[in-house]
Amino acid sequence: MNDQQKRPYSGPTGVRIVDGHLHVEGYPDASFVVILKSKLAKRLERLRLHQSALMFCVNALRELGRVPAEQQMVREAMLVGIAVKFFSCFGENRVVGPLKAERVFKGMPDALDGFNYWRAIRDKHLVHNESEMSFTAPSLVLGSLGEVQDILSLMIMPGLTDHAHLQLLYNLVDHTAKHVEEEVLVLLPRLFAEANSMTAEDRLALPQVTYNVPKAGAETRQRPRG
Repeated sequence: MNDQQKRPYSGPTGVRIVDGHLHVEGYPDASFVVILKSKLAKRLERLRLHQSALMFCVNALRELGRVPAEQQMVREAMLVGIAVKFFSCFGENRVVGPLKAERVFKGMPDALDGFNYWRAIRDKHLVHNESEMSFTAPSLVLGSLGEVQDILSLMIMPGLTDHAHLQLLYNLVDHTAKHVEEEVLVLLPRLFAEANSMTAEDRLALPQVTYNVPKAGAETRQRPRG
């Protein structure tokens, strides 16, 4: 990375919203924050969204490890959230281009097997509860003469918050996070070079970043594709 591509500051120290405009603190000589719309910029946007989800999972798994075994419901609830969040990076997302497991775990057949194992748990057990991991049996409690004493709904669920399962999931998440970080580090110099190749007039003509508070119905509307 040459001098023109080096970041002059260490990064943002805070973000404020003033009259709908984003004020990014940490750049004392800056005047504007504008939107980049090139293919490289869109690629960075997608990677950063994945990075945010993956760091959530990494930190949540670390916190899960601190939850006492006696609080099993809390541990399982955290695990469901982590698994759903992690595999959303590999799902059918039309806005955020999904990661490809075959690329992330290239040359790592054991890791790819572990990924497919956990994805099946997420899809078939945690979310839809249709796998054979769960045992259910509507049952009659009978007396010695066959008289009905009660009706039971027996259900046995596997424990997935043991050390082996959590360590495997953590390894998958951690490796994926590092893979995405490496892609970001490769992409940033190219994006700096692209921005520096523009004239000052072209850069100043780019639209400023604005933010609108989500309105009713925003949860059903799809963002423009990145």
